[in-house]
Amino acid sequence: MKTFFTTLLLLAVMLVSAPAWAQYTATGTVLDQQTRQPVVGAAVVVAGQTNAVATDAQGRFSLTANEEFRAVRVQSLGYITQEIAVKDASIPLTVTLAPSNTGLSEVQVIGYGTGTERKLLETPAALTIVTEKDLQRNNTIFLQNTLNQVPGVRMNVRSATSQSNLVIRGIGSTYGRFSIRGIKLYQNGIPLSEADGTTSLDDLDFTTLGRIEVIKGPASTIYGATLGGVVSFQTRKAAPGTSINLGTTVGKYGLFRTNTGIGVGTDKVNLLVNYGHQETRGFRDAHSNSRKDYVTVAGDFYVSDKQTVSVLGTYTNQHDNYAGELDSTDFFSNYTKTAPAYVQKDVGVDAEITRLGLTHTYRFTSNFANTTTLFTSNTYSLSPVEPNFAHTQRGKRGVRSVFTYAPELGKLRTRFVLGTEYIANQDNNKRYAISATGVSGAITSDQELRATQTNVFAQAEASVTEHTTVTAGVGYNVVSYDIQDLIPKTLPARSLTGYRQFKPTYTPRVAVLHSFNDQFSVFAQYSTGFSPPISSQISLSTGPINPDLKPETNTNMELGSRGTILGNHLNYDVTLFRMQVKNGLVSQTNADRVTYFVNSGESEYKGVELALSGNLIDVTQPGVLTQVRPFVSYTYTDAEFKSYELGANNYRGKQVTGSFKNLFTGGLDVETQPGVYLNLTSYYTDKTPMSDNNARFAPSYWLFNSRLGIRNKLAGHLSYDVFGGIDNIGDKRYVASVALNQATPVGRPTFYNPGMPRNWYAGANLSYTF
Repeated sequence: MKTFFTTLLLLAVMLVSAPAWAQYTATGTVLDQQTRQPVVGAAVVVAGQTNAVATDAQGRFSLTANEEFRAVRVQSLGYITQEIAVKDASIPLTVTLAPSNTGLSEVQVIGYGTGTERKLLETPAALTIVTEKDLQRNNTIFLQNTLNQVPGVRMNVRSATSQSNLVIRGIGSTYGRFSIRGIKLYQNGIPLSEADGTTSLDDLDFTTLGRIEVIKGPASTIYGATLGGVVSFQTRKAAPGTSINLGTTVGKYGLFRTNTGIGVGTDKVNLLVNYGHQETRGFRDAHSNSRKDYVTVAGDFYVSDKQTVSVLGTYTNQHDNYAGELDSTDFFSNYTKTAPAYVQKDVGVDAEITRLGLTHTYRFTSNFANTTTLFTSNTYSLSPVEPNFAHTQRGKRGVRSVFTYAPELGKLRTRFVLGTEYIANQDNNKRYAISATGVSGAITSDQELRATQTNVFAQAEASVTEHTTVTAGVGYNVVSYDIQDLIPKTLPARSLTGYRQFKPTYTPRVAVLHSFNDQFSVFAQYSTGFSPPISSQISLSTGPINPDLKPETNTNMELGSRGTILGNHLNYDVTLFRMQVKNGLVSQTNADRVTYFVNSGESEYKGVELALSGNLIDVTQPGVLTQVRPFVSYTYTDAEFKSYELGANNYRGKQVTGSFKNLFTGGLDVETQPGVYLNLTSYYTDKTPMSDNNARFAPSYWLFNSRLGIRNKLAGHLSYDVFGGIDNIGDKRYVASVALNQATPVGRPTFYNPGMPRNWYAGANLSYTF
């Protein structure tokens, strides 16, 4: 009996004291939201307690506490802190962190497209990450306001929301104003650029972007025909759960934008489907209106631990009218005037663009993988342009495949990359005579263009010490054009038929990086690039293919450093560069207003790119303010013709046409605990020469933008962002793009495309997560 009562007493004591020794555990994995790679060293804390652990090399954690908890807080330098509900401790959590715009040295990049995800701090290249938070501090319809915060970059838009021009380190300025050339662009790893080297961003829905990576300087080793750099766009990832997303923006000059989307984010799939409608009448007196409809489908399907399948499909229906350039008199006296001929001939474009890409990643072992992408696109456009009515059908197809192998050879950590990219275009271009009222007449040109671009590349990387990495690689590049003139010519010399394959080009790259105490690093890089003339540049002004026009080449040397100082409160990124461009292509316009291109000999670009930013608020301490972030971006570029003679003219020592010596962006971001935020930005763009002889310059200008809003979450399900902003607060008259090297016809030459005057916008984005 005594034993029986003793047993009961022990059981009672155990039951009473159970809460004192019981333990509660949560496990999971922390991933980068965009790259889906592990975030190493992230702090996982029990909400309201002091218990904390750090994620391991695979991003995994196991957190134990003596008291039951309902949520964990996950934070890592360079990422936005997340608080995640723990509903069932037996089910591992998958936490995805979105990059912040502070502490970016710790954020992962995909740099150089090799499947090598690493921290920006460990990347031996002049590369800038633009996060979703950076995009959200501006009106997302106008991407130039965000990209112009990147050192060394200037993006301009010729009309209301189309015909973008992008300049990196002065490269791209001399190629014209109707498309992007000399710079290669990608979306989700799929080339947006065509085989002939041109890129149009008119069909890219900027409001669906979640991340941009900008490589400055030639990157031909991995990306083929590039001269000035590479811009890689990433579609926004869906938030965890199933969500419905609605957004509306309205603004001055009839600006109206809507987004309707669905997002699905689970361990097995991340899917974003969005429809957007956008329109504006533009600020010019007439004929500057734009209307676009976008459909975007982007998904990642995690089939297994070994396989991931990704898909990207986009459709754009575009109608844009163009208002045309102004001469110097009208620019300063009648800023919103429309060029009369543009109205009379209804100059603009109607187009439908469809893109589709399928990517398959297979991990054979933990250190051996392949990523292969198949892609295709089709464009159909009608465009009344001077001096013809143009009808274009363009088809593109291609493949990009990359193998990565990362063995450990003794104590040496290595990574080998072998890959190829092939792009083929087939374009049918018809030109018709155009009447004074824009009506098409008899056919004047009927061309079939086949262009191919092939790049085979290899790269080896070795960590020769714990903190020092050496990279060496080379690319083999071939570009060819086959032009068939389908209209018989009585004079053979006038025929546009011809074939041109440029001599295969090897583009080597060598880089060394050394990191110090995981807080800052230094790197040195030697890289080369090339860019053959595009299809519209390869012909003489009289028609036939120019057999003497040569590809441009670029030899680039860089010395850079990035990291954090002052107790991780200040982030810096600085690069010194020197580029030597040979056979640079420069546009000329004859008296008949026909544009043609010549090689300009040699040009030199040298300068410095600097970015500073930091959060003055200690985020670990409670308070009303959660961020006070000042930032500065500055670029100095000395771009000079070294040897360039054209006829009797010698332009040696002149500033490269269309380049800027000084670019500056500065701003301040303020955020509060209740969700109220304020973004202030200032931009300075230096004067730029409009002709090779530097006889006339487009003036410099300052712009000031602002945005005020509140974003937060209600009841854990409804996220909202209500905002309003003013761009060009000072109502500055400035040149958005310049027509370079315009010959003087009868009457005054037209150079200037004016930029948008002071304008306001307001809107709201809502997202409900089930």
